[in-house]
Amino acid sequence: MKIVVILPTYNERENIKEMLPLLEEKIFPQIKNHDMQILVVDDNSPDGTSIEVRNFMKKWKNIDLLSGDKNGLGAAYVRGMKHAMGKMKAGAVMEFDSDFQHDPQDIPRLVDALDLGADYVIGSRYVKGGSIPKEWGIDRKFLSVFGSLFTRIVWLNFQIHDMTSGFKLTKTEFLKKIDLDNLISNNFAYKMQILHDVVKKEAKVVEVPIAFLEREKGASKISKKDQFESLYVVLRLAVYDHKRFVKFLIVGGTGFLIQYVVLYLSVSANLEQFVGAGLSAEAAILSNFFLNNIWTFNDTKEVKEKGNIFARLIKFNTASLGAIGIQTLSIYIAVKLLGEKISILGHAVHTSFIVLLPTIVLLVIPLNYFIYNKLIWKTQYLKKKQI
Repeated sequence: MKIVVILPTYNERENIKEMLPLLEEKIFPQIKNHDMQILVVDDNSPDGTSIEVRNFMKKWKNIDLLSGDKNGLGAAYVRGMKHAMGKMKAGAVMEFDSDFQHDPQDIPRLVDALDLGADYVIGSRYVKGGSIPKEWGIDRKFLSVFGSLFTRIVWLNFQIHDMTSGFKLTKTEFLKKIDLDNLISNNFAYKMQILHDVVKKEAKVVEVPIAFLEREKGASKISKKDQFESLYVVLRLAVYDHKRFVKFLIVGGTGFLIQYVVLYLSVSANLEQFVGAGLSAEAAILSNFFLNNIWTFNDTKEVKEKGNIFARLIKFNTASLGAIGIQTLSIYIAVKLLGEKISILGHAVHTSFIVLLPTIVLLVIPLNYFIYNKLIWKTQYLKKKQI
């Protein structure tokens, strides 16, 4: 397989003078069963980085140079990936820093993981055997560890430990499935979106432990802007992945407001609180049904066409009786145990108002979302059709 190692550079003349001979003379000879190529993607470095690369190209024919404007690390890598997949016919591409923060000795280990069946290999700092520089201050260590942990939690992906590593080896058959022209970020956060998309394509991901090294020459190019942009990319992709659930929550929030208004009017009319709870819950369910039907589940056209909307409304109402019962029963028990009102910060508040929110969040929302997807709009059939 032809493997192209992509080295993005900007003012890396001193590092590239050491890196290229090291790769050619010591690292690549260790890899017997692949055609190892180098692609330097230089953003028109004013320090003469490209001059050094061209000098090495005269000695080693497996080195290529791709120059372009400076538009961010992500843009440079995308430019390199397209060139590697197109003109160089790469079977896999490796993202690798030219500043020696990634240890060149780890390259054969990532290639070995590819040979053992991996589609996407991550040089991981956060699995057993991996590490980050001891020289880093506590703030940078915290940001690095927190960044990966935050991403794992938001994406609900606990199989991958290092979400922000920049040392990766990817089979191009998966990379070609990604829309590289429309990545959210042109900077450091590009790698998080590619990771996200590769996982969605069901690539086999393997983490290989690496020691991430302190930079010896030059200065780190990551900024506060890059950190905030990474946070934005993680959250935006999470919302996209769960956009139906986000819509469901918005609709539910609207229903929640309607429910509180009806409950307040019921209590003001001196109805029993548990009766008002039942009426308000039904008002919310009607609101939720119609809004979800035209917005949240607007892509279930075939399911809708097969049934009458009024029949679906009756089915929806029947299926939701359990949720109504849960809310009514919770408020009834709370009123019996705690009384009509409880004191909070010196103010008397109706017990039903206090009990309703946790009941909805912890019990009603999960139950309703399951019912909506599986019984009313049957989204499982959409997934089967997509497959």
